[in-house]
Amino acid sequence: MSLYLAAILTFSIACAKKDLGQENVKTFSEKTIPKIIKLTGKKFYFNELKMPFTIFTKSNFLIVGESRRIDPRFPPVHILDTQTMSYKMSKGVFGFGPGEISDVAGIDLGAKDNKFWVNSAMNKRFSEFSLDDTVSLSCSQIKQEGEFFMAMFMKWSSDSTVMCRMVNDPHQFVEFNINGQRLGNYGKWNDHLVRKDFTNYMMSELHLGWFHGNQNNNIYVSAGAYRDRIEILDKESGKITMVDGPYNFIPKFTLVKTGGQSDKLIIDINEPLAYWDVKVGNNFIYGLYSGRTNKQMREGTELATEIYVFELNGDMRCELKLDTSIRALAVDEDSKKLFGITTDEDPGIVVFDLPSFE
Repeated sequence: MSLYLAAILTFSIACAKKDLGQENVKTFSEKTIPKIIKLTGKKFYFNELKMPFTIFTKSNFLIVGESRRIDPRFPPVHILDTQTMSYKMSKGVFGFGPGEISDVAGIDLGAKDNKFWVNSAMNKRFSEFSLDDTVSLSCSQIKQEGEFFMAMFMKWSSDSTVMCRMVNDPHQFVEFNINGQRLGNYGKWNDHLVRKDFTNYMMSELHLGWFHGNQNNNIYVSAGAYRDRIEILDKESGKITMVDGPYNFIPKFTLVKTGGQSDKLIIDINEPLAYWDVKVGNNFIYGLYSGRTNKQMREGTELATEIYVFELNGDMRCELKLDTSIRALAVDEDSKKLFGITTDEDPGIVVFDLPSFE
């Protein structure tokens, strides 16, 4: 064995055992938000969009993923031109065969300018697509195997590694290489404000939410759907910052016996939901917040109209109050545009001018 290969293996083993993530908790409330900025948007309707669910911006394009509930004969991913707000092309084929995707659980932009990736939860694949052609099938795919199979959300952390949130794991963030080898663990579930007897699975369920990351600044964020907490990992330092607010509440829940290794945690249906999306820009973190119960959302068309803007270290910068309810957001800090998927009867894309936060 060469000294070079031995050094690589030694480093890999050390990283796999490394447990990082010193913690810091910050809080904010409606009274402590420094500034509230009202935004007025302009809606664009596209006949091709059926049940748009998630949205990302890359270069001069919007990448829109459909809900898994749409007719599988329709394409699961759409590409829009942000300069003209026109439809460019579709991507993806629903299915379980080579190059096909079972669903669009998440989208990652990757490091290449002309490529993006789709995370499919049902068939546990990470699929690459090109923005330079009209080919519908994925050009390459990575299958989740071994421990990597238990990752439910993932974002590229380098050209060969991904940062993940796990279904059942003692750590808040876990990094794998594309061969499925665990490289690093970040943070541990140790919040005794909840319950000391909670299992890792229960803690993962309570903190289930939306996951996003940015390779440019090595910041990875999970925003809770049930608990109003965002977890910010600075990969370079290994530090995790939790930001609680604006209500800082732990939702009511019940534990249901399943016959398995852990009881299932069921959130009370009357509890308000917290975050509906999160994006990590080069300069700020953007959390789309709901604060509405399922009943309130069923009785109206509003889902989320507030976006909390944070510094990368978790400090609150401001609140953006939208005149249009959205279910997902994308941010282009360079062109100062904010995009959202509307929640009305004919969902489309709404565009806002992103203000200066200085």
